[in-house]
Amino acid sequence: MTDLSAYDRYAELKGWDKAPFMHPSPGEIMFYEHYLGRLDMDGAKVLEIGFGNGNFIGWAKQRGAIVYGTELQQSAVDKAIHSGVNVLPTEIRNSLDLLKGQLTAMAALDVMEHLTIEQNISFLASAAVMLKKGGLLLIRFPNGQSPVGLAMQYGDRSHVSVLSIPIIKQLIGDLPFAVNFAGEPFRTLTGGATSRIVRCIQTGMRYCATQMIRTLYGDIPMYMNAVMVMKRV
Repeated sequence: MTDLSAYDRYAELKGWDKAPFMHPSPGEIMFYEHYLGRLDMDGAKVLEIGFGNGNFIGWAKQRGAIVYGTELQQSAVDKAIHSGVNVLPTEIRNSLDLLKGQLTAMAALDVMEHLTIEQNISFLASAAVMLKKGGLLLIRFPNGQSPVGLAMQYGDRSHVSVLSIPIIKQLIGDLPFAVNFAGEPFRTLTGGATSRIVRCIQTGMRYCATQMIRTLYGDIPMYMNAVMVMKRV
């Protein structure tokens, strides 16, 4: 069962209470476009699980999609309804009949770590039912195989599952998914020249540190978050 008390003041902690709703940043737009930009969103049905401040569904709506979403926080739900989002019950399997085989894309960004393993199994099974053939499921979660992912995983008391790419592949089981991508998140470069230079230097330093650790300990996936894109087949 989800501990709802863990979400007290969550919007405030995330800064969502002061940020505009459904307004993705340039970096977020680059991220979404990298993984889902080739999909025809015009008139397509798109669902986000745990939409938070609505940045992903905001991007999808800008692309012409009909957007659906689930969210625990009532303040976010109220904003979504006011913005024309089709808000669904948080128990996604209750909406299977409504969207069976109709979704072009589905996203769960920084959400699955908030669910139990049993809830994640149910979510993935529901996604397999709701996505049309060729539809894509985009997920992102703290990388449980990485020592640098520990700060992300254990810095939030609402996180209940430690996940990794191999674990997700096990949870998929015999579901009709093909893994299109699994690995380090796409790194976006935004801001001014100084910011871009700093990011490039950081990337180079991370690469060197990763190679040293892998030389000592083996092929450990060192990135903090993991991203997977799965195609409904």
